[in-house]
Amino acid sequence: MPSAEPTNALWLRAGDTKPGPRPGLSLDDIAAVCVRLADAEGLRALSMRRIAEELGTGAASLYRYVSGKEDLVALMYDLVAGEYEFAPLTGDLRADVLDVAEQARAMHRRHRWLIEANPRSLGPHGLRYLDHMVAVLAPAELRPAEIMTGIAMISGWITVFAGQEATGQPLPTQGGGAGHIAAMLVQGHYPHLAALFAEPDAPGEPGIDNDAVFRAGIDALLFGIAGPR
Repeated sequence: MPSAEPTNALWLRAGDTKPGPRPGLSLDDIAAVCVRLADAEGLRALSMRRIAEELGTGAASLYRYVSGKEDLVALMYDLVAGEYEFAPLTGDLRADVLDVAEQARAMHRRHRWLIEANPRSLGPHGLRYLDHMVAVLAPAELRPAEIMTGIAMISGWITVFAGQEATGQPLPTQGGGAGHIAAMLVQGHYPHLAALFAEPDAPGEPGIDNDAVFRAGIDALLFGIAGPR
């Protein structure tokens, strides 16, 4: 999870009221262009020169707002974090966590570059996400360090799982992954795995598919974060 400390006070610089010509761009203008390019071509498409050209300005002018690619990634990450639609909390820890987790998983499908992004700071939307997650975990009555660790663990699981989906790599439960496992199990060398996949689903229980595995991961994390103490 990125640091809550703004790198080089990126968002604070945007509110600088020092005398001089007024900037002609906003941080959201810059972030929107970066997201559009990265969605189409990946993070490698980003450079200060390319972004400046897309914005109709010079690279030197762009440096008035950002100091380099790290700032661009931080802006993109924050703009995308603004896509969350946080519903009123229900007080049901699992339901409230899953509401955010499923949105994050879908976000990775829309923005495949997220798995590569490693922003070093949180902007306004990122802090809003963090604030919401603190509220989500409040019913568990955890200590501050446990809350922050829990948020990091949940965010990490979402990123790894959704990122693998977004890259198009089949998980063991789908497509070629499932077919490969089934073919190997026929050899009889993996009795415990064979028994697992042969076990019939209990009535009303989901089978082993991506959705079930994703939610099982959240459940496992929640048990560790907020289970019996």
